[in-house]
Amino acid sequence: MQKVKLVIKHILLLIIICYLPFITVSQNNTQQNQIALQYYRNSEYNKAAEVYKELYKRNNSNVYYNYLLNCYINLKQYKNAKTLIKQRQKQLKKDLSLFVDLGYIYSLEGNNTKSQSTYNSAIKKLSPNHQQIVTLANSFISKHLYKYAELTYDKGKKILKSSYGFQMEKGMLYYYMRNYDSMISEYLDLLAINSQYLQTVQNRLQNAVYNDVDNSLKEKLKASLLVRVNKTPNIIVYNELLIWLFIQDEDFENALIQARALDLRLNENGKRVLAIARIADKNNNFTLAIEAYKYVINKGKNSKYYFNAQSEMLNVMYKQITLGINNKKSDYISVEKAYIETLQDLGINSNTANLVKNLCHIQAFYLNKTTEALFLLEDAVNMNNLTYSQKGKLKLELADIYLVSGDIWSATLTYANIEENNKNNPIGYEAKFRKARLAYFIGNFEWSQAQLDVLKASTNKLISNDAAELSFFIFENTGWDTVETAMQIYSRADLLFYQSKDSIAILTIDSLINQFPDNELTDDAWFLKGNIYKHQHKYQKAIECYKYITQNYYSDVLADNSLFAMADIYENILHNTEQAKTLYKQIIIDFPDSIYKMEARLRFRTLRGDNEIN
Repeated sequence: MQKVKLVIKHILLLIIICYLPFITVSQNNTQQNQIALQYYRNSEYNKAAEVYKELYKRNNSNVYYNYLLNCYINLKQYKNAKTLIKQRQKQLKKDLSLFVDLGYIYSLEGNNTKSQSTYNSAIKKLSPNHQQIVTLANSFISKHLYKYAELTYDKGKKILKSSYGFQMEKGMLYYYMRNYDSMISEYLDLLAINSQYLQTVQNRLQNAVYNDVDNSLKEKLKASLLVRVNKTPNIIVYNELLIWLFIQDEDFENALIQARALDLRLNENGKRVLAIARIADKNNNFTLAIEAYKYVINKGKNSKYYFNAQSEMLNVMYKQITLGINNKKSDYISVEKAYIETLQDLGINSNTANLVKNLCHIQAFYLNKTTEALFLLEDAVNMNNLTYSQKGKLKLELADIYLVSGDIWSATLTYANIEENNKNNPIGYEAKFRKARLAYFIGNFEWSQAQLDVLKASTNKLISNDAAELSFFIFENTGWDTVETAMQIYSRADLLFYQSKDSIAILTIDSLINQFPDNELTDDAWFLKGNIYKHQHKYQKAIECYKYITQNYYSDVLADNSLFAMADIYENILHNTEQAKTLYKQIIIDFPDSIYKMEARLRFRTLRGDNEIN
């Protein structure tokens, strides 16, 4: 055993002795390379050239060659540069990129004839080797010799005799050249050969569109696609790319038209249209989302997407109501009917728990049907197979409706019960927030703010933001007698409105405005008053309240809300199209980040009768 160990030691020592020179040389190269690089970065090209020349002799690498060549170019030592290139050509006879280097030196010397001849020689020497062709083209591109790169790809396609003609590479080349028509043509030709390149082409085009300074590329691409869709209807990928382009342009109407056409042709059973509906919903284009969902629903109950489309469409309709976009009583009745019919169709079970919750919310908050809503919810929370999340959400709605009905005690107990059973999860945080909001409603501001300050650290961003907003609102408007009195009046009016006790809420909010006309709560009070009047269908009075905000608080967060509320009344109640258009356009131009922007744009286009906004 001792002998074996001794032999192993000798072998290891021998290996170290053999490799020691190589290790030393490698360390020396590394040190010299760092010195040369520092010289190069400091523009000390004479010193850098001397070191790189030595390194290149030892290691015939491409890196040292390129640095040495660039040193000669910067020093205008063109004779040395040509010698270096020609020596390397003798060693690497198949490396055609060296012809590009040589031709470039000739051009620096002012000998354009010889330069062009050298470039053409490189192209002539191409063999049917894909990598060689790409390498030569890239070498031309690196010198901004785009025309020669194009000739390289053309020659490569000819000698390879393949259906793939470097369309991907040429597409990028034409992008560098800002030749967008040719770029588009190459990418579309590529998709005709192989539709699997769709995602890659989309990524390339998205980058090009993003950097398009005059915004002309989208229109060029759209025009080219429409021509190809009509000329070659069998190439489905063109339709898919057109849909993608319409979505990028937020033109969901035309995206839906194309999606429906493909759905019929490919018998997709509504899958693609459902995707458009979801994208439209996400972008707050609710009208179009509903149209798309209805298309899928009309496929019938046997469609695998029927349930999803039905429930998601109801969620969009619910969202329209809760955002105040559809706010007439007929809207509430219509949506309630749609929910009831859907639940009769799909049944009341764990799969439809969210639909039950939303139906009860509409009944209690918009139709004054708290008794029906409580009856349905109290049964629903005891359904079998509910997840903890579903049960928690149903109980939250139940507590809210207790609050609407004036049963403060039951609401408080239910919020507390949900919080206790859902510690450290979003449902529990939400219950804690609503319990704190209830305290705000009844004027217990100090306790409410203490709870909200805890919630501000919540990992749930939405709850954290809501808590921070209400906490800040309380902080701003409490602290001394007159302000606290105004806040107590406002929170009482807010609760009364929450409970749909509109007449008393108006009297309460008026008392605040009259007693404290210069208070910071004034704009909030006017907005709340406008919402109450709108809820009462007293639209002219509502407009006066909203107009007060836009005239006196245009930079306030409530300005775009007020504009949309007025525009909606002018359009759907007073049928004053011109006034509605003016207000919608104000939102589009002055409030680009508004949640109402997409809906305002859609309504503006519909009212004006075309697809442009000037």
